[in-house]
Amino acid sequence: MSRVVLACLAAILFSVVSAAQTPPPLPPGFGQPPRDTSAQAGTAIIRGHVFDGATGQPLRKAQIRATSPELRDNRLAMTDANGAYEFKDLAAGRYSLSASKGSFVGLSYGQTRPFEPGKLIEVHNAQLLDKVDFSLPRGAVITGRVVDEFGEPVAEVQVAAMRAIYAQGRRQMTTAGRTGMTNDIGEFRLYALPPGQYVISATYRAVNLGLNEVSNDRSGYAPTYYPGTANSAEAQRITIGVGQKVSDLNIALSPTRMARISGTAVDSEGKPISNGILMMIQLSGSSIMNLSTGGQMRPDGTFTIGNVAPGDYTLRVQPASGLRGTPTTELLQMDISVAGEDINDLRVVGVKPSKVSGRIIPAPSQASNPNFSVIQLFATPVVPQPLAGGAPTRVNDDGTFEMSVPPGRANIRMNPTGPFANSRIKSVRLNGVEVIDTGIEFKSNEDVTGLEIELTTQLSSVNGVVTDARGNVAKDYTIVTFARDREKWSPGSRYMNGGRPDQDGKFKIFLPAGDYYAIALDYVEQGTQTDPEFLERFKEHATEFSISEGETKSLDLKLITGI
Repeated sequence: MSRVVLACLAAILFSVVSAAQTPPPLPPGFGQPPRDTSAQAGTAIIRGHVFDGATGQPLRKAQIRATSPELRDNRLAMTDANGAYEFKDLAAGRYSLSASKGSFVGLSYGQTRPFEPGKLIEVHNAQLLDKVDFSLPRGAVITGRVVDEFGEPVAEVQVAAMRAIYAQGRRQMTTAGRTGMTNDIGEFRLYALPPGQYVISATYRAVNLGLNEVSNDRSGYAPTYYPGTANSAEAQRITIGVGQKVSDLNIALSPTRMARISGTAVDSEGKPISNGILMMIQLSGSSIMNLSTGGQMRPDGTFTIGNVAPGDYTLRVQPASGLRGTPTTELLQMDISVAGEDINDLRVVGVKPSKVSGRIIPAPSQASNPNFSVIQLFATPVVPQPLAGGAPTRVNDDGTFEMSVPPGRANIRMNPTGPFANSRIKSVRLNGVEVIDTGIEFKSNEDVTGLEIELTTQLSSVNGVVTDARGNVAKDYTIVTFARDREKWSPGSRYMNGGRPDQDGKFKIFLPAGDYYAIALDYVEQGTQTDPEFLERFKEHATEFSISEGETKSLDLKLITGI
């Protein structure tokens, strides 16, 4: 394979991996819009120390990351011999900070429990924020061996700790922390794990999927869960505490019959894809369990994939027209369920996207000739799909836009930045019909015109403080706001929101006008706040409130604990 194809393949793999990862459901400061800081100079400083949570000793060469998506500013610092770090020349805005080092559990600023979102740090011009310290706990360690059906050790097995989360509208298993690989005597070591309950998975990597390889050998191993089952529901759960070590976990791989898949890839007009890359992606929840690729397709568009273990896969073909960064106009992708039997005469057919055109309508308070070109638009599927999504569309200078959207129902969303940093979408109308929450059903090769996206700067917000049972102002909690209408509890809904307090214990949440519940809880695991079962359980303890467009409402809440 040529260097050019290899480089292009690497870029494709990066984009697929990025699309398959689910962003944290509850990032630090979620629910707060960015602000326009383009005119602010970088004069602020954040400094602090990183300590060993068990001994209190400073940790040298710990990594500290400061991130401000609204400013598009990402910084990295390393602690010195005294555990000290410093970020200089920071622009005013909100930043999330995180610290990590080796076998310690990485933490975000303000995070006090595992899998809890951190807090944002509010930074002003010329401000010095000192003693922004981190105390990292020792991570738990799980060690063991992976063997075959004869008890012999197996090398090159990827081992991962997985945990149940709620994401993309469903409960699923996802990889937590780092993965490990067995050595030549089958040993593995997972480290830096936060306390919690895990399922341990083992996936044999030595026999990779082979594109256009033909073999009569069908023996292999299915992805296996401790102690030795191919069904994750039957796996034994492992509960670990802070810094705990669990040793001698033996996982016996599950033998299985490997399958061979053969077929043809053609475009929407039936022409074979004679030059392209084929990828097989197997997902486990929101994480990639298997990502295997081969070289170029055969000249006649046919392919054969060997060594495919039982499971559910997404097969994707990337035509050569998209290898050098040129957007591929057609989507060639299909889901496959493999159960040990060969799959022959598969036909992957390209689907043309919809061509969507429309215009941006700025808010009345915005400039008469705003710089529309800084706006980026996205089409997000109403039903979340791990591998869905594509490059954003940039709006033209005059506010018009054209975008390509794969078939299916999707919502149009915006990435606010620059002069539109304090703007939000007020209305999405297709030929006069409001579709901001219902989405649009896009069909293959359809021309969709007359799409209007109206912006507003009249943002509704609720703010206040939370007091505990003794009437003291609480500094550590999570606010969850959600619509009183249960129909609005769908994945990606604009009507489910929340956040963490700032340094002073105050919260501020931005949300559309409507009728809501609000509740302050001492702990909310990331993603849980979008689970309808969670919302149903807590709504009877929540405070009801209503808010109109552009209104700022003050709301004081009582901290709910122990439920």
